[in-house]
Amino acid sequence: MTEIEVDAALIDATAGALDFDSAFPALFAGAYRVAFRLLGNREDAADIAQEACARACVRWRRLSRGGDPTPWVVRVAGNLAIDRWRRRRTVATHPLPVAVATTTPERVDLHRALAELSGRQREVIVLRYFADLSEATVAEALGCSVGTVKQHASRALASLRATLTPRDEEK
Repeated sequence: MTEIEVDAALIDATAGALDFDSAFPALFAGAYRVAFRLLGNREDAADIAQEACARACVRWRRLSRGGDPTPWVVRVAGNLAIDRWRRRRTVATHPLPVAVATTTPERVDLHRALAELSGRQREVIVLRYFADLSEATVAEALGCSVGTVKQHASRALASLRATLTPRDEEK
């Protein structure tokens, strides 16, 4: 490599790092939100968000060239959260942990209702409504079609409505 090529490579590497540095807060927030909704534990969510962002940093050049890296980071965070949950479930043989930041009954009920959904339905609900991603972005992140996302969202919302509707209002 000539001196000019080395300088150009350094400038490119520095520019990529600055781009990642400026994108990091938003990427971390999205990854944290998804991990927390799937696991219900703040420390685990922060660890997973950090890991997802570290993986994005390593691949930043390729990710930033392909457009918005947020869906990729969110999917990685979701996969890492699910892996952690599976490891815990296998080791401890207990259901999805429900750690609640506040003691409001509504929050507890929501966590329990989310825990009762299938894994794919929970992923769709968390990405679509808690991470506020579009149906197309969720489909891309999960590697499925938009129709599949709509189907899982519809079924999950119906299940959540049935679970979370107070008995007084059903009449």
